Amino acid sequence: MQTSELTMLLIGLGCGANIMNALHAHWNSKAARRNATAAQVAAKRVAGDRYLASLTTYRIINRSAQ
Repeated sequence: MQTSELTMLLIGLGCGANIMNALHAHWNSKAARRNATAAQVAAKRVAGDRYLASLTTYRIINRSAQ
């Protein structure tokens, strides 16, 4: 290999590594956003389940009090 070919190979490897690093950062940010949305949905679901459980308990207590 000539010096210019070796130089182009190293430059290509460096550019490829930088591009893959940027792609991984992009994919990780998308995954983090997706996970944050899933966590918010799960928190809302838990809050709704707690509300329904307390409503059921309230109804049971009030039936037995009458």
